[in-house]
Amino acid sequence: MLILHTSDWHLGRTLHGASLADSADAFIEWLVALVRERGVDAVLISGDVFDRAVPPVDALARMRRALRELTEITTVILTSGNHDGAARLGLFADMLTPSLHVVTDPEAIGTPIQAGGALVYPMPYLEPDLVRQPLSDLEPSGETDLPAPLPRSHQAVLAAALRRVRADLAVRREAGDERPAIAMPHAFVTGAQTSDSERDIQVGGVPSVSADLFDTLGGADPLAHGLDYVAAGHLHRPQDIAGASVPIRYAGSPIAYSFSEAGATKSVTLVTTDATSVTDIEVVPIPTLRAVAVLEGTMDELLADPDEATTASYVSITVTDDARPERMVPRIREVYPHALVVVHRPSQAPSMAPAMTVRASRDPREVTEEFYEAVGGRSLSAQERELALDVWAGLRGKDMQ
Repeated sequence: MLILHTSDWHLGRTLHGASLADSADAFIEWLVALVRERGVDAVLISGDVFDRAVPPVDALARMRRALRELTEITTVILTSGNHDGAARLGLFADMLTPSLHVVTDPEAIGTPIQAGGALVYPMPYLEPDLVRQPLSDLEPSGETDLPAPLPRSHQAVLAAALRRVRADLAVRREAGDERPAIAMPHAFVTGAQTSDSERDIQVGGVPSVSADLFDTLGGADPLAHGLDYVAAGHLHRPQDIAGASVPIRYAGSPIAYSFSEAGATKSVTLVTTDATSVTDIEVVPIPTLRAVAVLEGTMDELLADPDEATTASYVSITVTDDARPERMVPRIREVYPHALVVVHRPSQAPSMAPAMTVRASRDPREVTEEFYEAVGGRSLSAQERELALDVWAGLRGKDMQ
């Protein structure tokens, strides 16, 4: 059986004001073609299908089209992430076609969906403050019969969620069901590499969960046959996570959503299973409609013989001339039409010397030269000094009138 793992589509997102709709359309078209070509049995989307709880209308239409085309040829299982509005996303979950499963309710954790010959355990994003009571398996405290709330941390609530998975798996293994098991968490697992485009999910100063949770499933010891693959969502860089014997992988976002992701190859993950285990994990690169790039240099360097692929990319450019060039932004955008960020940062950093003491006896021209040297990181050129002297002469002439 063949299962495709993807996540973090963030439909409706922009990059420094630039629409990414065309890139999203290109990805969806490519994904549907890949699923059809490879005969994928199930597609797992591990959260953050939208960029915000109330997505724009065009993002809703794009997602509807993607799901319609995918569910015609395969089974789709998707969960809500920290960006999604879980209640809205899962509003009609129990009324959907059998080939589409939308899981947004934390209470559903521990009930697998049987797809592609595997047991898939969807796990929507768990906001500790919202689920520490509903997911609690602690003893009651005080006068109430309700269990005590879990500690206020991602580690505590995910461990409790995984104990539900463990309980279900233990019963199944005892009954002789050895099918491969896949979990779909949306969380930050310790050891992963972040980018600038993920939303901070810190609670109590700690945003992460330990990788070994997926081995023990929140218990004291691992099951003889626990999870076979962890299809993680939340982080945008495709990557494998060490620290557990079970393979933990972030498929990453299909599109770069920040310049910190420049140079990263976007991908989906194909997981092959047999009757009892995962036999192969294949990373399939996603074609990029428009790449992102980060450039730095003087104006002369940046404008001289630019690379064609770079001029077609979204770029962030830092100009390092000692003085800010005239018409810096329009000249850059004549060559790099998709330059979204253009800043000037001199190669010689301004000195951070203490503020100068200006005394009445000091020549104002001397103070001016020292100021420009402190701020600009260099002395005035002969032409600049002559211009400053002319200005001061003009000002003195006005004072004498």
